[in-house]
Amino acid sequence: MAIVRAIATPSRWRRGGGALVLLAAANAAAASDWAPLRDACARQTLHALSEAGVLPAGEGVSLAAQACRAWPYDPSLTLAAVAYPLPGSDAVGERALRLIVAVLGAADAQVHAVHETSLEEDAAFALIEGGLRLDTARYDLAEGVRAFGVVVRSSAPGPSCPDARANDELTLYVRDGAALRPVFSSNLVLWARVEGEPCSWSRGQYVVTDNAKLTIAIENTAHHGFADLRVQADVTRSHTVVGSDREDTSRRRASRVLRYDGTRYDQTALENGFFWAQEPSDE
Repeated sequence: MAIVRAIATPSRWRRGGGALVLLAAANAAAASDWAPLRDACARQTLHALSEAGVLPAGEGVSLAAQACRAWPYDPSLTLAAVAYPLPGSDAVGERALRLIVAVLGAADAQVHAVHETSLEEDAAFALIEGGLRLDTARYDLAEGVRAFGVVVRSSAPGPSCPDARANDELTLYVRDGAALRPVFSSNLVLWARVEGEPCSWSRGQYVVTDNAKLTIAIENTAHHGFADLRVQADVTRSHTVVGSDREDTSRRRASRVLRYDGTRYDQTALENGFFWAQEPSDE
């Protein structure tokens, strides 16, 4: 089978009452659920990717991160996500990386479908071992079409006093012949400054921040053949006063519905992930 190499730059279908809530990898952001090391790829899988020409050949190939697991939707298939540095880039935080996402036969490791993405490390993004995770929740987008996810976690410290930060970027893929096609992508863990200056040590200063974790639900409505997605933010707002041990918190939820446009999901309503701070538009 010919492998389609598209390099990107940076159950059954049932209808019923209510949305089927699927806990996406956002809920797995807790350390107890983030267990990528148990999903290390078998040598047979890495060898097959090398033989297919999507991984460099040779025993000394350095991998930045890897994750492989059997696909519960079809146990005859294995899902793989492998990132490696391109030649000439060695220092973590300064490398040009290639992320390979693939579907292979579980028994023979034959490569069935592939997608490649270029990643550039910098002060805000760095990928180390354990930074990839496969999300195999039941993303049933249409009859006979189930997506799976790859979550990329950055280990870069980032700016010391940002107004906002985000991590755990989830991308959902669907199989399209010998290619994998990304249809949705969003960070799942977000933090934002609402009021005050968190990095100021002025005693008595009032500081308000939001922490949000996103989850994905499959709606009963559909557009262009794929189910709508509901993205929900579980937001914890913290109120603190510098120099005081007291911290008050409040919790709330906000959500947006995303519709498939025939190619991918229109994510305009997500406001780059920080949609909970905006008034909802008509859905």
